[in-house]
Amino acid sequence: MKKSFLLTLLFIASLSIGYSQSKAEKEAAAQALYESAKAALESKDFVIVPDSYEKSDGTIETNTDDSHFLAYEGAQNLFLQGSIVCNNAYTNKTTVNSFEQKVDKKGNITVIIQVSGSQINARIEISVRKGTNYAEVILTPSGKTPKIFSGEVVPRAKAKYYKKSNIV
Repeated sequence: MKKSFLLTLLFIASLSIGYSQSKAEKEAAAQALYESAKAALESKDFVIVPDSYEKSDGTIETNTDDSHFLAYEGAQNLFLQGSIVCNNAYTNKTTVNSFEQKVDKKGNITVIIQVSGSQINARIEISVRKGTNYAEVILTPSGKTPKIFSGEVVPRAKAKYYKKSNIV
């Protein structure tokens, strides 16, 4: 009986050690993604491909098309493409008029960007919670209904997105 009790205790101890290592590894991986997203936002070299978005009727839909994206490229260029992001079929090249990034006491990141282009002028608010690289985005075009979507913030060099040649 003592042997079975000791074996049970040993088994439980090994499970708890394995669980704590697994949890620590997950937290470290999530922190690495957060730091990567934070660095990409700060360097103004990132892409967000929506994985979900809010339709005009308020329902949430899933996106699997990598031709819908928001990409900050170069010193002052932000590209918006796809109806999910900007309500048209063009690759909209916009000029960044202002870029403000804040990190609150908890480590959550908020970025507010004002852009202007030939087809779209908008205010973009990007929110990333501490410990993730997942962003909630509210894109408010001048005089139009806001577009709301979410997806991972990825450094542009590592992003998988399809940029069309019809740039306006």
